[in-house]
Amino acid sequence: MAAKKPTAILFDFDGVIVDSESLHHRAYEIALAPYGVSAIPLEIYADRFSNRGVGLEYCAQHVPGLDVRELKRRKDRLFREILETDARLLPGVTDVLGDLADQWPLALATGSEREAVTLVLRRFALLGFFRALVAREDYDHDKPAPDAFLRACESLGEPPASCLAVEDSYKGLCAARAAGIPCVVVPNDYTRNGNFAGASAILSSLHELSPERAEEILGGPGCES
Repeated sequence: MAAKKPTAILFDFDGVIVDSESLHHRAYEIALAPYGVSAIPLEIYADRFSNRGVGLEYCAQHVPGLDVRELKRRKDRLFREILETDARLLPGVTDVLGDLADQWPLALATGSEREAVTLVLRRFALLGFFRALVAREDYDHDKPAPDAFLRACESLGEPPASCLAVEDSYKGLCAARAAGIPCVVVPNDYTRNGNFAGASAILSSLHELSPERAEEILGGPGCES
């Protein structure tokens, strides 16, 4: 099949742009400490929180009667505080965004709150690369539901099938596929054991996502590795 150009590229934030999975993990552990939960094992966090998106259900199972909304609010506050000092970009982000933004509109479709996302994008001078920023406040159902990606396509005025999503996790891949968007997965230390069957490509680093590679992936026959 001949390669074709995407009309837009949609990026996840956590684990794709910023190396923040460990920061989310730390924030949840601090938020749960008053309830007697001393730690969340790495393998549990990677599977339930990072990959499958059922972390709050895990918390509710371990703390009977837990107000999960209040826990989430407390965790989000802690995460923003940690992000202020410990945010780091993942390798290749600035160069890749610059190369892709020269050719296509880019959007961010994230489950994080706008305040936290904007803080990082401004600090690292990335905000100007994105034509649209869709944060958790902008849609109803978080990933693996398709809402974030559909809202990003709507914001850009582009049909989902001609866009390309860039994700790091199983839940993100599910969200993109539910939206009808071909998806590239770039796993990190927290997500690399996820089930990525159905991805259009699996890349070892964001460095691999050149404009030429983006066109090849969208025009290709299926999952690559």
